Amino acid sequence: MIVTVASAANWPIVGQICWLLGKVMNFIYTILDNMLSTDTGLVGLSIILYTIFVYTLMLPMTINQQKSSRMMAVINPEVQKIQKKYRNKRDQASMMKQQEEIQQVYDKYGTSMMGGCLPMLIQMPLLFALYPVIYDIERYVPAISKASSDVNTFLTIPDLTIAPVQMIKDSGSFGVPAAVIIITAIALPVISGATQFLNIKLSQAVSGTQMDDNNPMAGTMKTMNMTMPLMSVFFVATLPTGIGLYWIVSALVRSFQQVLINKHLKKMSVEDLIEKNKDKAEKKRQKRSEKAERINEMAQMNARSLKDSANRQVSAMSQKERDEKLENARKNAEHAKPGSLASKANMVKHFNENN
Repeated sequence: MIVTVASAANWPIVGQICWLLGKVMNFIYTILDNMLSTDTGLVGLSIILYTIFVYTLMLPMTINQQKSSRMMAVINPEVQKIQKKYRNKRDQASMMKQQEEIQQVYDKYGTSMMGGCLPMLIQMPLLFALYPVIYDIERYVPAISKASSDVNTFLTIPDLTIAPVQMIKDSGSFGVPAAVIIITAIALPVISGATQFLNIKLSQAVSGTQMDDNNPMAGTMKTMNMTMPLMSVFFVATLPTGIGLYWIVSALVRSFQQVLINKHLKKMSVEDLIEKNKDKAEKKRQKRSEKAERINEMAQMNARSLKDSANRQVSAMSQKERDEKLENARKNAEHAKPGSLASKANMVKHFNENN
């Protein structure tokens, strides 16, 4: 999966974001290289600062997403009641009625059906662009390939380019006690799984959703609480430790941000969020209405302008010019091509005159 995501540098839009983030990584590495007297740990420090920078950049979007999650926790029970009401009704009229009632619920809370998904959709290209920069860091930071191997060491990690599994296999070849290498190789996946679990729990806390058997989402959340940390353990154990370092730091940064977000959102009642959403929705409706009115006014003005222009052209035509046009039309009709509508009209005219 991560290897597939690493190829995202070739995707449209994501590739451009990768290029930009690569410039950020290169800038961070260059600054550290100029500031520090040693090359040891440069790549690890660059990954840490890069991760902090990018997730700080995404913080406003994360806050909006968490607000949407909290609203969805209030809206979902009402939506589920409507869905349960129409569960066995599959005719078109019932489906349309169900959609209408669900839309009324979202309107009541001043949000939309896409409200919970939109912030995540906006973040997705940026999230996909994070991995290729770290996975193929030398492509974005050319100076690494010319530097000594010390740049890829970090604390007790002997080489950020190899996986913990490989570290265990080669534990006696790094010039460090094998026990230290093995403990480090085991600790990285374990810490990754623990931080991932912590981040999930903090993220779920903001929505106020209770993990009980009466909650339809409880099963999904319990599954996610288990699978996500386990996936994290597997990825960190089998991928280069640079990715593992990023994974751990990102989970820690997100957890720290989540604590701050939770404190911020606890100060805001759901009623306040609803009122703010309603105000935003009303402002959007007013803007759409004003825009429609302006378009309508412009269309009416254009229509009046065209009409006035046509009237001016008609009024500007002299009586003599009108008579000349009528005479030309009469002559053209008299010499009309046989079989044409004009020739048939002439035949009718002559018949009426003779009778």
